[in-house]
Amino acid sequence: MKHNIVHLLCTFLIFTVSISSAATNWRIVLPDSPTAVENTAGKELQLHLRQVTNDDFPIISEKDVPRNATSLIFVGKTSQSPQKDFAFDEILIRSKDGNLILAGHPRRGALYAVYSFLQDVIGVRWWTPEETFIPKKESLKIPNALNISYAPKMISREMYHRWAQPGVFSARMKGNGSIPAEYGGKVSIIHFVHSFYKIIPPEKYFDKHPEWFSEIKGKRTSDNAQLCLTNDELCKEVTSNVLATLRKNPDARFIDISQNDWRRNCTCEKCKALDEKEGSPAGSLVHFLNKVAAEVEKEFPDVLVESLAYQYTRKPPKCVKPRDNVLIRLCTIECSYIQPLTGEQNKKFAEDMEGWSRIAKHLFIWDYVTNYTDYIGPHPNLRVLAPNVRYFVKNGAVGLFEEGEGDDFADMRNWVLMRLMWDPSLDENKLFHDFCEGYYGKEIAPFIHEYWDVLINQAEKAKIYLGCFRMTSEQWIDLETLNRVTDIMNNAVKKSCEVHGGRSAELRRLRKAKMAIDHVWLSRYYPLRCESREKHLPFLGPKDPLKAVTEFIELCRSNKTRSHSIYDKDAKQFETYLSNLSKMFTSRKYPPEMCKDIPEDTWIVFDDALFSNYKDAATRVEDANASDGWTTRMPTKVDWNTGYKPAVTGKFHVYASMRCDATIDTGKAGSLGVYHFKNKRGLVSKPLKIEDLKGEKYRWIDLGVVDFSAGAGIWFAHGHVPEVQALYVDRVVLIME
Repeated sequence: MKHNIVHLLCTFLIFTVSISSAATNWRIVLPDSPTAVENTAGKELQLHLRQVTNDDFPIISEKDVPRNATSLIFVGKTSQSPQKDFAFDEILIRSKDGNLILAGHPRRGALYAVYSFLQDVIGVRWWTPEETFIPKKESLKIPNALNISYAPKMISREMYHRWAQPGVFSARMKGNGSIPAEYGGKVSIIHFVHSFYKIIPPEKYFDKHPEWFSEIKGKRTSDNAQLCLTNDELCKEVTSNVLATLRKNPDARFIDISQNDWRRNCTCEKCKALDEKEGSPAGSLVHFLNKVAAEVEKEFPDVLVESLAYQYTRKPPKCVKPRDNVLIRLCTIECSYIQPLTGEQNKKFAEDMEGWSRIAKHLFIWDYVTNYTDYIGPHPNLRVLAPNVRYFVKNGAVGLFEEGEGDDFADMRNWVLMRLMWDPSLDENKLFHDFCEGYYGKEIAPFIHEYWDVLINQAEKAKIYLGCFRMTSEQWIDLETLNRVTDIMNNAVKKSCEVHGGRSAELRRLRKAKMAIDHVWLSRYYPLRCESREKHLPFLGPKDPLKAVTEFIELCRSNKTRSHSIYDKDAKQFETYLSNLSKMFTSRKYPPEMCKDIPEDTWIVFDDALFSNYKDAATRVEDANASDGWTTRMPTKVDWNTGYKPAVTGKFHVYASMRCDATIDTGKAGSLGVYHFKNKRGLVSKPLKIEDLKGEKYRWIDLGVVDFSAGAGIWFAHGHVPEVQALYVDRVVLIME
């Protein structure tokens, strides 16, 4: 009989009498010939119970158990385990005759039973791979009518995040995507996704068989293309290669045959006709998969052939159905995550989801719970996490891969999602409350709930389409909202210091969570200052942005933040991003004369270190006369050397600090101006004269008042005069009108 674990345990703890025994009397009993996973289960149970009670829990073999003994914890397939066929990953937790039975599916059911017992009965919490809560008890107490049998709805459950994937943590949270063999092993897939060119590499096949690759506008190509899925000879080669791979991997249960991670599917006459008949490019894909899968089944009847329903293949075909040994992995990449997948914004996806549910025997989901454009800033998708997991299960999904790379409240998202993947019926509000109280502290939890309520309500009010790409905070967080959540988090930090102390784990975790809005203030500092002045609103951002960005960078490093977006390909690029963030405020240490007697929130200064470098013609060089000792040098190589797009809107008086090296005293040195890159039109321009710039001293060039809007940028150009060896740009100042 299957039950909701949490509800059952609450009932037992209230209405049953507990078996109580000195912890030293309890022994852990393993089968006489335990599997590697059963050994792990016994050791994990022993480790945690020792930490809970500070007593020993000896591990013995079943053959060494005295007759009529009690205070025994039977782990795995012992004589006390029911002789039944357990469902995949099913667990059994039962108290009987003064003993406890933890058993389940042979692969890792006993291990998951151990983890469920420790979590739901004892109260252990694995918050992250490095942070665990261990309750302290004088002795081990177990309800005397404990009887739980539960099998997860989904056979594959993986949280894809660097803080969720370490094998032991994933196993403890009862995931099964990335865990070592002694914890039950992962569900591995040969050629894991985007595998067309893994199976048919163009460098091997294209020259001899261009007809096997996409026809695009009448021409065969392998350049960011796909395969021609109606070509019979290609199908034979794919089948041959797949069978050869499976023979080398006899334990494999999944092999992937799926489109590359771009579009450009084949539009030859045969592919186009079949796709039009089926109403989707998934038509030619499923026809192709079925042919390969039929041959796979003859030799490997237990293997599933996996493929993606992704981007252009997301819509299911009208007529053909996947064979029973074909697995479809449907991807939600185009969806909005401010609404559940049943919401109006996701209506087309829901139609596709339900269509695949009707025709596919095996349906997996690849879901996205991050913002690739801004890993650090707030991502207000928390209210849809649980409804979406339940929607997947309702429509027959038996596997879920949650792609969640990013840093904003990642610990909480990972923990809640992994709990829901195991049991979608759990109350998400109770899960969030459990995490916030346990991780940040009971006194701090209300602040976290209020913070997210304000942010999510604002995102819903703004009616944004919260995709996993191209969403930035300025599209939905205005200054008034940012001030509110900043005030909430500042009060949370103050309270945490009072309750937990300045060096506590709770405060460290809270400051890590606060990095999301810290990043908003720093990345949008100047536009927010402008908005504050224009709308007469308070400005709760940092008073000293240079100090704030230094502290932010230190937090990034201490918390192992490694990128601000998917476009940071490596640590070096992220360091460049952090450096540029800092350089936005460096020049404020050296206020220009024209700014010294005016309010700080009326002027902005941009250092040359932020400027773009067209065709790498300009270089940064040391210059003792520059404000910070460095400047951008522009030689005569190209016309347009350098420039900058300030993230501001409104009317500003623009000044540029410049000088030049020249062997003549008069004439044209170059020019500067403001160009609207989005609208492709010039807003203002001004010639630069040698007599105004020659020498080692920097001078301010007045460009006048410019009405900036999104996409406008300042540019500098050399005049191609051989006698002018170089122009130098130190910085640019904008003074609000």
